[in-house]
Amino acid sequence: MSYSPLWWERFIASWQGISAFNRAKSTLSTLDRYIVRTFLINFAILFAVLMILFAVVDVIVNLDEFIEAGQHRSDQYGLVVFATLYSIADYYGPVVVLMYVFFSGLLVVGAMGFTLSSLHRGRELTTMVASGLSLYRVAAPVLVTGIILNALAIPCQELLIPKFAPKLARKKNQIKYDTIERFPIYYATDGRKLFSARKFDASKGQLKGVTILDRDAGGQVIRRISATQAIWQESDQGQEQGWKLVFGHASVPTDPGLLYQKPEPIEFVRSELSPTVLLSRRATNYPRLLPLEKLQQMQQSEAMGKAQRHKVTQIIWSRFSLLVMNVLILLMGLSFFLVCRPANMMVQAVKAAVVCLGAWGSGLLMLEVSLGSVNPVTAAWLPVVIYLPISFVLIQCVKT
Repeated sequence: MSYSPLWWERFIASWQGISAFNRAKSTLSTLDRYIVRTFLINFAILFAVLMILFAVVDVIVNLDEFIEAGQHRSDQYGLVVFATLYSIADYYGPVVVLMYVFFSGLLVVGAMGFTLSSLHRGRELTTMVASGLSLYRVAAPVLVTGIILNALAIPCQELLIPKFAPKLARKKNQIKYDTIERFPIYYATDGRKLFSARKFDASKGQLKGVTILDRDAGGQVIRRISATQAIWQESDQGQEQGWKLVFGHASVPTDPGLLYQKPEPIEFVRSELSPTVLLSRRATNYPRLLPLEKLQQMQQSEAMGKAQRHKVTQIIWSRFSLLVMNVLILLMGLSFFLVCRPANMMVQAVKAAVVCLGAWGSGLLMLEVSLGSVNPVTAAWLPVVIYLPISFVLIQCVKT
């Protein structure tokens, strides 16, 4: 006759099992926190070093521009030294956010390499494997934290960078201005209309000294509009979008020649040629600084050419494909550092650097270049299609 445990014995056994499970869970939680903390510290150090090196070198190379900006703002800040320091902070403050979006994928890979190398150097990785943990389980907190750090680039791109877009679009000789330099407009096309202006103020969305030529299908001028000033009006609550004219007059040419009839007052011109479109034509990288809402408006704007609309579509989808690409590159890098046996980590780091840097640079190049007849959505996801099988094969080759 077999012995059947009494109820209190079964309760004690189950309690001991739960306690063992809780102890194991607590151990894993402590281990995860330790790995994540080390990973975040390495990421912060790498990002700080990158920004300091970039800022110091860039300031030294362009010191004369910052001094000129300080002299331009000396009336506001008193001493030229303080005004120069403000100009430096005003320029590199927005650049910090842009650098995070641009380099987050590479910095995550670098922080992962330093974290796992330190675990391997201190024999901690060997101890974890000896205790029964899989290398994939050790890499899990690094992977999850890396995905979160890469995903933070999306709210930065959508919420912070658009606010700094006019500052980020400045050239070095425009640092003394709070926004991109005012510039003239010469025959900017908007369907059948041609816009010209003596000066375009990007920060205020205003045109000064405006001349608009309205043409027919054959390209002949059918109306000439002039105004001292034009102010952009967004479409809102039934209002059409376009330019509100100040002291605007429209005249129609008579036949023959270009003699015009007596001008009549005009207050509004409907247009797709928004300040965003004008800035995008002036600064080619400006669309990359805009949120998705603005990009979708540009995508549907008739003032944008077909090639420009394709480029905008590629930029929209590359926001998401870049996140996936960065995660795949992180998986590639993990495969070189997840080793349970003694290995030369310097050699592994060099191999990882060659593969990850090559993949990151090639991926950004594919996202930047328009591939002509190739669908822009396909062009945006091309790096993901290429790197997905590569990362899968590399991570499967890990001996855990």
